[in-house]
Amino acid sequence: MTTKTEQIIAKVGALLTTAGIANRTDTSNPYSFEDAPAIIVDCGNEVPEPVLSTGFVYWNLTISLWIIAQGATPKLAPETTRNTAHGALYADRTLGGLVIDIAVGQIIRQIDHVNPAAGITEAQYTIKYRAMEGTL
Repeated sequence: MTTKTEQIIAKVGALLTTAGIANRTDTSNPYSFEDAPAIIVDCGNEVPEPVLSTGFVYWNLTISLWIIAQGATPKLAPETTRNTAHGALYADRTLGGLVIDIAVGQIIRQIDHVNPAAGITEAQYTIKYRAMEGTL
């Protein structure tokens, strides 16, 4: 049995794949993509909202999309892929009824120190969902 968090991460990956973006959740070697641009879907922290006695727990799950791309302006090289990914997520902000909403967060840009032609953009999202009390 999978948790709601696992279902959400799988759905995000499936949406990105449908949008034509190579992606994975393995963060052990972020630069091992053979074909860039590509995305790593990184599952972050979850924080419950203080709602009592409703039978549900409302959660805020943070995910990061680490987008790696090369270009003449490395910090902007991931922008086209970020735009495609953002459009895929915002086309249905409930992920087919799996979640309540998705909200975009901070965007962090950097350059790969090993390969200065590669830009790395971290696009953060907060995903609000609910689960029955006593379940994950």
